[in-house]
Amino acid sequence: MKPIQYNVPVPKDRTVFVQEDILDKFYPYMHRHVEYQIIWIVEGFGQLLVDDNLHNFQKGDIFLVGSNQAHVFKNEDTSGGVVQSISVFFNLEGALVNMLNLPELHVLLEFISNNCRGFRVPEQHLSQIRRRIEILKKSDRMDQLVNFFYLLKSLNMVSSDLTPLSGVSHADHEVMGGFKINTLCRYIEDNFKENISLCDVAEKANLTPQAFCRYFKKSTGKTFVSYLNEVRVREACRLLGNDKYDCVSIVAYSSGFNSITNFNRVFRSVIGTSPKEYAINYKNFLYQ
Repeated sequence: MKPIQYNVPVPKDRTVFVQEDILDKFYPYMHRHVEYQIIWIVEGFGQLLVDDNLHNFQKGDIFLVGSNQAHVFKNEDTSGGVVQSISVFFNLEGALVNMLNLPELHVLLEFISNNCRGFRVPEQHLSQIRRRIEILKKSDRMDQLVNFFYLLKSLNMVSSDLTPLSGVSHADHEVMGGFKINTLCRYIEDNFKENISLCDVAEKANLTPQAFCRYFKKSTGKTFVSYLNEVRVREACRLLGNDKYDCVSIVAYSSGFNSITNFNRVFRSVIGTSPKEYAINYKNFLYQ
């Protein structure tokens, strides 16, 4: 299903736009927009589809959806109740990026760039972030912009606990000799269908396997094997959402796995369901 390119009705006199919605259901179509969106689910529960990844959501959850990241929220409340959300939209293609490039604020721009695939705010930090959104919603003009920076600052402070909604995220830290972690991540994403090994990637970084493992885990928060598995599972999710695939075994081998047993085990550990269950849930979600 091709997502709709949606135009957020941002007023021309706003750099940051806060919108509160009280509706019978969320916008029902898979869509994307150039603006980043921080969304607080005030009322409602259901499922969120981001790219090819399904997530359950409930009242009180807060998500960041990346720029042009395809997504749709579908509520499951059949009692006729309403859904309520508060969204903060911001665009890094306008004046805002110039402000975030100031030395004092550049750390916030790095935070956004490193989380371009979105995230769910962990439960232990929800109350803090909700307070920041409430303050932002009640403010106006210059105060709104200042409080938006405080919201980003609060999110940045919990960044070590964030998990991307879709695929895996890149860090961008220097390694020996100026080699960057995002170059290594790009190599993995370009070659995940091949039988690449820890030694292969360590050699690219001119590090011993042991030194590479320590560096990679420190930079990404994941082991090399976990990162590679998530990249392969992301590709498997994309293929499973396509009606053209013939069987699960073809999806497994096309995603870089060398055995069905390993594919099923890794897929369940990352997604929480079997590949067949995921394919059924995905299609039911889209066409219900």
